[in-house]
Amino acid sequence: MDFREKYTGNKEEFYFFLKDEVIKLFKEKLVVEGEHVSIPDDEELDYEIKFVGDENYGDLSIKVKWGEKPKENLFEDNSLDVEDTSKQVIDKLFDFE
Repeated sequence: MDFREKYTGNKEEFYFFLKDEVIKLFKEKLVVEGEHVSIPDDEELDYEIKFVGDENYGDLSIKVKWGEKPKENLFEDNSLDVEDTSKQVIDKLFDFE
């Protein structure tokens, strides 16, 4: 599941936002859309910082990953019968019906 919150503010507000969120993260008190975020102590972390921009535009991202992402089960719906043909499966998955 994806959880995301968006904010708008000036540079000073962004500074205090980052500071507060990082403190919450490391005190294991960070919550995003009601979901508690806890970075494990005993796993290897992959983290990166990315910047795309020029003098008129900027996009800065900081990303942290750990563990193995679960594979999505496309057939979790259980509304598909075993006898469904490939075309019927594709139609149901992509709402072509």
